[in-house]
Amino acid sequence: MKAALILTATLALTACAIPQIITPRIAPASASFAQAQRVEVRLDNFDFEPRTLTLAAGQPVVLVFTNVSDGEHNFSAPGFFAAAQMEQASANLVRDGLIEVAGNASVELRLIPAAGGYDVDCTHTGHSILGMNGSIVVR
Repeated sequence: MKAALILTATLALTACAIPQIITPRIAPASASFAQAQRVEVRLDNFDFEPRTLTLAAGQPVVLVFTNVSDGEHNFSAPGFFAAAQMEQASANLVRDGLIEVAGNASVELRLIPAAGGYDVDCTHTGHSILGMNGSIVVR
């Protein structure tokens, strides 16, 4: 009975969510990612590691998302992805403010972050509630 109530509440909240249309901004052709800092983000069952990313505003970075679990996860950060400038190939991987990472796979994004604080979570049903959430701080 309790599980049924939780499932009903989760579905009701999901149904009320308003989809966010995020169109990534493209970095200028002069942006160079050859010497960019690489930042590894590990996605596991109900965990991001590190939970908080700290990045330098305006400095190119390569974010490497590695899903070490068998199931799919995503990295949803609509505000962050909307504010950043991305290499074209990376922009093609971001859909409505998130990237999907298949089980036992990696995805790389090349971008230039904008200053601010941003929330992060996995939007798969129940994943955020179970601990897949965090933040990005860009100074």
